[in-house]
Amino acid sequence: MVSLLFYEPVQDGPALGFADLAEALDQPGVDLQGDDTYRSGCWRDPETGATCQIDLGRPPIEEDHLHPPRAYDGWRELGLAINLPVSGPHWLCVESLQWVEGLLARLPSVRALDTEDTRQDHGEGPGPWSRPRALANWERLHHVQQEGRTDLWRMARLPSVCLWRYRRERAKGRAAITDLQWPDALVLLDQQDRCARSAVLWRDPTGPLALPPVELVVIQRGNSTGVVQAAQVSALGGAPLPFAQAQRLDPTPATAGLFSGATLQPASRFKALGDYDWSD
Repeated sequence: MVSLLFYEPVQDGPALGFADLAEALDQPGVDLQGDDTYRSGCWRDPETGATCQIDLGRPPIEEDHLHPPRAYDGWRELGLAINLPVSGPHWLCVESLQWVEGLLARLPSVRALDTEDTRQDHGEGPGPWSRPRALANWERLHHVQQEGRTDLWRMARLPSVCLWRYRRERAKGRAAITDLQWPDALVLLDQQDRCARSAVLWRDPTGPLALPPVELVVIQRGNSTGVVQAAQVSALGGAPLPFAQAQRLDPTPATAGLFSGATLQPASRFKALGDYDWSD
């Protein structure tokens, strides 16, 4: 985890309290459980899947003398920590850091301290916020975590970024072009090639589809399921859509023939992956 700790400068005015921080965190995607002294939970973006853990207040555990709170002259520690997973593709971290920026905008007197920032002079307290710098620290730790491991699956950067864009813009596309199905974009482990692939599930060839910019298409035919390369499907599609790098796929005899007659790779070759089970 990359941990961000939050401080405010010591001053004559009223200090931010637990209720002020809880109010700032009361926003879509945040789920906190607890009482008026300690709450824990997470923020999650339903579109991209980005998430981070939140701790507000002092947890009801025995005092940790080996890891006391960080104290700096002129700064007051607020008892708020946000922890970002070091796993997953880089854009999940980008989304989480963007949400952190929004939280800091709600709390203009507050500064965040990145505990993994090797360039920060921690003797002086938190410095100015920099999303690129925080992302660079995350990338460094992410690389260390992955180095030498063979059980962390990777996706090429281009299809990963295309997957990100589709997830971010799908809601706009769904609102603007309502006659299309806008399916979820998923990630599958190709157990033969030992790599992560972006994918979509195609269930109904009789309705128009917004085909995401993915690598694989999963086809369900009655009780059987298999996989084809997305290029076979996109070759039958129409013009690109103005959202999410998707392509319009209208039902035609050609699409019906592909759906019913294409040679499918066995579904047993693939395994579904969670958002933080792979990287790019």
